[in-house]
Order: sequence, then C-alpha cells, then structure tokens
Amino acid sequence: MALIHHKSLPDHSTLLSGRVPPDDIGFQSNQLQIWYNNTNESWVGDGEVPHCHTSSDECFIVLKGAIEVEVEGARTIIREREFCCFPVGVYHAVTKVFPPVETLMLRAPSVEDKIYQLARSKNGE
Repeated sequence: MALIHHKSLPDHSTLLSGRVPPDDIGFQSNQLQIWYNNTNESWVGDGEVPHCHTSSDECFIVLKGAIEVEVEGARTIIREREFCCFPVGVYHAVTKVFPPVETLMLRAPSVEDKIYQLARSKNGE
C-alpha cells in the first residue's frame, strides 16, 4: 500500500475517499469518506428530507459559493470559507445550493448509517 495518495482536485464532483471510489482520483478507506462537489448546478432536489447518522459525524466545508442547511427547522447559510458540522444523531439536510459551488463533505467513520426523519403531518402526528 502506498504511503501517500496525492492528486490534484478534479474539475468535477467525485468521491475522494470512501469504501468504493468511482475512479482513480479517490482512494479506498473504511474509516473516512470525503465527497468533493465542484459544480455549476445544484445537487439538491425539492423537499430534501432531513437525515442523521447513527455512527458517524459529518462536516461540510464550503470552498466556493454557498449552501443552506437545515437543523431542527432552522436554516443557516454556510458561505465561502466557512464550515458546519453535524454530530451523530443530529437530523440535518442541505436545502439549497448556490452555484457555482465547491465543497468538501467529510464523514467518519465511513459506514452505512444514514436514517431519514419521518415526515410529520400538519397537525403534528
């Protein structure tokens, strides 16, 4: 195994580190997941459902552009050269992307632990 994995950041979004990197830019890791987003388009759809991770912490670092995140109904814009972290068990969602955007999403450990928050009806049930 190589002692260092060194590459230039690509011009496209890709998994830089994780269980199954899609190309030779990324490296395989069972401990660390790093998703690199570099795009002129939003990756957020309509009605993003908040989720949490049962075993991992997650962090978004905004290098360029901005994203909006929601935690417990409160929305916050994370701007260029800012970051936000979500500890284990905190329900969150990226609700808007303000392109062009370049971000890093780090999650450790790299495990399948995402669960979605159940939608509530208007009367709270």
